[in-house]
Amino acid sequence: MLKEIGLARLIRYFIFGLWDLAFGLLPWSPLRVLWMKLFGAKISWSSVVDKVNFMNLDRTGLPGLSLGSKVFLGTGSIIDLAGKVDIEDHATVSPGAIILSHLSVGFSDHPLIKHYPKKVEKTVIGVGVFIGANATVLSGVTIGKETMVGAGSVVTKNIPEKVLVVGVPAEIKKKLTYV
Repeated sequence: MLKEIGLARLIRYFIFGLWDLAFGLLPWSPLRVLWMKLFGAKISWSSVVDKVNFMNLDRTGLPGLSLGSKVFLGTGSIIDLAGKVDIEDHATVSPGAIILSHLSVGFSDHPLIKHYPKKVEKTVIGVGVFIGANATVLSGVTIGKETMVGAGSVVTKNIPEKVLVVGVPAEIKKKLTYV
């Protein structure tokens, strides 16, 4: 295990584990935003960050995260920072939603690795997007502006702007129009 992961990554994992422990103790959003900014996240002061879970902080770390203005990250949402994640202005990530930036079935000798090789890709949540509770956005996906992702949906491919998507996998149910 140490040979594949490497000592440097184990040390980063330990350091970010301490960072995450302190983050979990911060009682309100402005302190969480400050803590994230101090460690390299590009985040607007107007964003609201509830008790969020970060995975793979030892990879791109907080510099791999960009949150626009008036972004809301709900309690228990998970943000994967193996790769870059951009969440643009006015986007909402509801409680329990998962935003992924990588795929890995396990160690390099895992029997499925030849069918599902490891990949790290940037994930983008567009301006004004709403991600419903417990929805999952897979790595490398871009969700177009003002799109609504229904609760529990799994987004497996890029989604255009101004649509409602629901289901597993998420499919377009209707175009969103404004009166």
